[in-house]
Amino acid sequence: MKRACETEVRPAGHSLPHRYAGKTVIAVGAHPDDLEIGIGGTLARLQRDGANVVMIVVSIPKDYEVRLAEAKRGAEILGCELKLLVEDGPKRIEDMKTCELVGLLDAAIRDYKPAALLTHSSVDFHNDHLLVYNACLPTQRLAYFDFFSYHPTNCRPVPIAFHPRAYVDVTETIDAKMHSITAHASQFGGRGLDTEMYREHAHMQGRIIGVPYAEGLDVVRMVLT
Repeated sequence: MKRACETEVRPAGHSLPHRYAGKTVIAVGAHPDDLEIGIGGTLARLQRDGANVVMIVVSIPKDYEVRLAEAKRGAEILGCELKLLVEDGPKRIEDMKTCELVGLLDAAIRDYKPAALLTHSSVDFHNDHLLVYNACLPTQRLAYFDFFSYHPTNCRPVPIAFHPRAYVDVTETIDAKMHSITAHASQFGGRGLDTEMYREHAHMQGRIIGVPYAEGLDVVRMVLT
């Protein structure tokens, strides 16, 4: 008889990466480094297991050339395609009209035809992140795809009321996540900020599902057939 404390082997078909193998997944972040911090392990896992993963960065507000190079390096480490939504130089998201931002995201949905979209959360405290989340919501009218939100991203730990409803085992991709975060040297190394809290957070999330490391997602919409 199996004891309650023994680790259960889950069928591969139940995994998030298996769900999207051979399909396109897009991840939308307001700025460079948001996706690496929030779901770098998940994106690397999806890509490794056969999904075509596109990291969409909405804009670069300043230090354009430096941060663009860092974004390219981060995506390369995770093995993902990088798409910069606003390509004509530095731009603040809060200076964009809502219809402009929604239109750009609509175009991405039409171009990539994703099976899933991952973006910021409705409980994020960064206004640019909230603007991106709210602009992603209406894209659901265009097609039927799964929609997930990831943990609010921040450079220092703060209390956040985020409650995941799905978890991705990123034990095998946690090192890629951490490596991709350190690619953004202008945001961390140059400011004396420690990145180990992201590994610690993934470890805490992993304990919830009985694995060494995990990333939690909120489910906005999931299409079951």
